[in-house]
Amino acid sequence: MPRADGFTVLRKLRDGGKTTPVLFLTARDAASDRVRGLDSGANDYLVKPFSFEELTARLRVMTRTSFGAASSVLRVGDLTMDCAAHVVQRGGRTITLSAKEYALLEYLMHNKGVVLSREKIENHIWNFDYEGGTNVVDVYISYLRKKIDGGEARKLIHTVRGRGYVLREETGR
Repeated sequence: MPRADGFTVLRKLRDGGKTTPVLFLTARDAASDRVRGLDSGANDYLVKPFSFEELTARLRVMTRTSFGAASSVLRVGDLTMDCAAHVVQRGGRTITLSAKEYALLEYLMHNKGVVLSREKIENHIWNFDYEGGTNVVDVYISYLRKKIDGGEARKLIHTVRGRGYVLREETGR
């Protein structure tokens, strides 16, 4: 970070009364750094390099803890995602997803009802070295639509023209 290190930023957040979950992603791997980060108020500390699967699992735990969710099952309409078992179902039908499709759907489900821009989705799902400018988000949304909404009367994945995508139940128009 160019102007302040993570410890300083976290201290300012906590001193300001902010309880936002914080996960350190860092190359600093000394035990003293991990202890300092956690004692400073971080919820978790992950040292680079790390696996994407481990990162997403840690984020799921932080989200459940932060929002008081006792269950690892996310729901939008008749769509369910069991994050612990890695099982997605719609109307009782099990849906097989690739790792990226799963990560994208999980992000949409955690943000149900929130319009997510392509840039936000790219930054969350693809690694930091990924350079946007392609239609990769549109392609993966298309894959999800076929698997999640294909053959269903009620669509859950919606495009908000000029803004991005949202996962929500339609409330009849």
